Amino acid sequence: MSDRQTTAARTPAPSTTVRPRPRIAGRRVTDLTAAAGGAVWLGLVAGTLGGVISLAAPGLYVALAALVIVPLGVGLVDLPRDATAVRVSYRIAVLGQLPAALAIVAALAAPQGSLAAVALAVPWLGVTGAVALCGLGRFTARRGGPLPELAIDAGLLYVPVAATFLCMHAAGVSLRFAPIIVLLTGVHFHYAGFALPLVVGLTGRILTGEDGRFPATIAGRTTAAGTVVIVAGIVLIAIGITFSSLVEVVAVTAFTAGVVGFALRTLRDAVPEVPRPSGLLLAVAALSLCWTMALAVAFAYSAVPGTPSLVTIPEMIRWHGSVNALGFALPALLAFRLLED
Repeated sequence: MSDRQTTAARTPAPSTTVRPRPRIAGRRVTDLTAAAGGAVWLGLVAGTLGGVISLAAPGLYVALAALVIVPLGVGLVDLPRDATAVRVSYRIAVLGQLPAALAIVAALAAPQGSLAAVALAVPWLGVTGAVALCGLGRFTARRGGPLPELAIDAGLLYVPVAATFLCMHAAGVSLRFAPIIVLLTGVHFHYAGFALPLVVGLTGRILTGEDGRFPATIAGRTTAAGTVVIVAGIVLIAIGITFSSLVEVVAVTAFTAGVVGFALRTLRDAVPEVPRPSGLLLAVAALSLCWTMALAVAFAYSAVPGTPSLVTIPEMIRWHGSVNALGFALPALLAFRLLED
């Protein structure tokens, strides 16, 4: 591994940033939160399988995101050196993650539409709002690019959308959608909205030069274009689902091309440049993306009137959701956390 690539993998590109790391007993709070959250999540899975806890698969995906994925991701974020307000928001997010995550899990188990469910969902909206303020602070401090940093900003800014839909679900508000779609949108924005752009940005640091720019090669330009498509495609897919099945199919197709291209570039150029444990985890994450994107295209195609149903919602919940959560987001974020040790 070259010195430049090692630095890019381990440290933020801009010299005006710092990595805030609140600690308890010498250990990062985000690590402790993720570890405790992982234990809670395993307990939820065991309770669900044993019939003791009534929590469907989408609820388990939300629980994993809130308890483990978001703490891991937030722990990898760097902030502007002189932005005190942003660093305060970061501390609020870090310290509030575990109680807010436990509350959102309880909200999913509470009767939908009840005051208790709404009250339990609101703290997660507050924590993700603090995360979004960190993304906004990063963006304004840099006044724009480079692209990998913009992707990280986008992940931080998208996550309150997930919390908003979970609050809607808790309140029993579905607008013109089926209730399950509201809940699945909350799931979607935790993984495709938060984890994916974050991983794309962190991987982009490995693939770019010291200035954060992709090389002026076919591979570099393609990866840069794919990064833009991934960040923008998340919103375009949501617009398509809301207003037009045709827009949804086009957006999903473009998004899939960008994600698969990113996954293949990760396998070819990023995996060999990091130590083996992280490389293996990134390889698993990249291969998982190829599988989940194939399912996403099949599902979007099925949404067009007059076309056969290739993949049903229950099948998407089972195979797309589980692989995105356990095959992509968790291994990828663990890989980058290992790079910091």
